[in-house]
Amino acid sequence: MVIVLMVAEKPSLAESLAKILSNGRYQTRKGGNGACSIHEYHGPFLGYNDAFFKFTSVCGHVISVDFPGKYNNWDKVEPVEFFDAPIIKKEADSQLHMPKFLQSEVCSV
Repeated sequence: MVIVLMVAEKPSLAESLAKILSNGRYQTRKGGNGACSIHEYHGPFLGYNDAFFKFTSVCGHVISVDFPGKYNNWDKVEPVEFFDAPIIKKEADSQLHMPKFLQSEVCSV
């Protein structure tokens, strides 16, 4: 069986699309982070008659990016330096655990 994970930008959009794409025949369960739900249903997908769909969403931003502290004062940095500056990536909201939540849904696919 083919398993398809789809991620929408907002929880309400994930549920609306799951409802439409499943003809109203979906089941909902709470995600591991407690903030996002997963809507599941069976249907055809790219020639497969019985694909298993998991439709969820993110809540807010997943990752935030920034420059290291020495780049925070734009008056002291030449604009061209930003092209080669390192970028710091971190979880946008550590209470939602969005990266871990998405990873757990992917790994269970």
